[in-house]
Amino acid sequence: MPTGASAKRARPTNQSMKGGKFIEKGRWAAKGTKPLPEQASVQHILSLIIVHGCRKVLFIQTEVKIMLYSMGLFFGSLICDFLPLPRVYMGQSDNVFNVYFVKVAWAWMILVSGAFILLTSATIGCGYRTVIKRNMSRLVVGTVMWYLWSQWFFGYVENRTGSCLGKAIIRNKYDCNQEGFHWHSFDISGHAFLLVYINLLIVEEAKAIVGWEGIRDIIRLEDHHRSEVQNDPGESKTVLDTLSNDDLIVLKLNYEQFTPYIRGIFCIMTLMSVLSDVMLTCTIIFFHTMPQKVVGGAIAIGTWFVTYRVWFKSDASPGLPGAGLFPYQNLKEKTKDQAPLRRRSSLCKEHKDSLPKFMGMPLYGLKKDIDEKKKEAERADEEKTGLEDFGEHADFRGQTRNGPFGDFGSSRSWRR
Repeated sequence: MPTGASAKRARPTNQSMKGGKFIEKGRWAAKGTKPLPEQASVQHILSLIIVHGCRKVLFIQTEVKIMLYSMGLFFGSLICDFLPLPRVYMGQSDNVFNVYFVKVAWAWMILVSGAFILLTSATIGCGYRTVIKRNMSRLVVGTVMWYLWSQWFFGYVENRTGSCLGKAIIRNKYDCNQEGFHWHSFDISGHAFLLVYINLLIVEEAKAIVGWEGIRDIIRLEDHHRSEVQNDPGESKTVLDTLSNDDLIVLKLNYEQFTPYIRGIFCIMTLMSVLSDVMLTCTIIFFHTMPQKVVGGAIAIGTWFVTYRVWFKSDASPGLPGAGLFPYQNLKEKTKDQAPLRRRSSLCKEHKDSLPKFMGMPLYGLKKDIDEKKKEAERADEEKTGLEDFGEHADFRGQTRNGPFGDFGSSRSWRR
């Protein structure tokens, strides 16, 4: 049975006793080392790949989308107004996509986008109802705008500019159609307005997912900061530093529970956007006239601009998507005061090349050993240089070997 002394000698040199527990002291458990992320599963990686593909499809630059919509509504409609069009299934008003998607598109919009806004705001708002209500109010604003334009203004314009063909005494569309006549008027395209407006709103609301995966890293660093190095003044703080412990717990629970659903709803929003573009193309080709579609699309673009690009940026508004108790988007943006890009890249390359690697990954733990070897080599070079300088500057001409060992007399003091 080993004695106390032998037991002490058997303890590994890279461990120390603290609070009755052995604590690792090697390079993998150095003080201040940030915790590593958890190992990702295959399912997690596949979901990220799908979300990344949906982001490539959905997050086309908004200005580019508006330009394409404007050109399609004007030039595409103008060309189709003068060309004979074939009778195809998508050109019929009773096709399945028109009946079950376009005619109830706003209901789909409220259901899908409302669920996305609810889950994201409940996460970044740490469950506070005020944050959830403020984010959900953007959907209320969009619904009010949709109702005022499509359900009231378009009908008002149609009644004011129309006449009943065959019986001019009838002054409204409903009575004209009930009598079996045709109401001829300037009918602003509700389909063009609805499809363009829905697409722009989906793109804006889906921007809450930008930087969403980085919240996991922020939470991990904040846990490390609060539990391990909370007394270390040199440790950098995270954006979650202002949250209380209860808010942080709610954030972690909601993030883990809601993130899979948020990814799935984001993919559904992408499919809705693609289907809206397809149905808008069918509207441009087969339905309404060019002026009617241009006016409908222009009203949709103008409404989006006034709300999301002007009003929602002010304090007295519901705010933009992604607004919560902490910022999590664009945390890695560089400031203008930093060094030029060429200089930064050269420094990064120099630092990267100076590290040992294994399978292409830098081994930061061996950096200390390499630095010590470099310092030893520099000290050896300095000593060698000093000896060479002594040999160059020493002048032994005219001296005799008068020392007791036959050496130069002038060198005896140097030897002592």
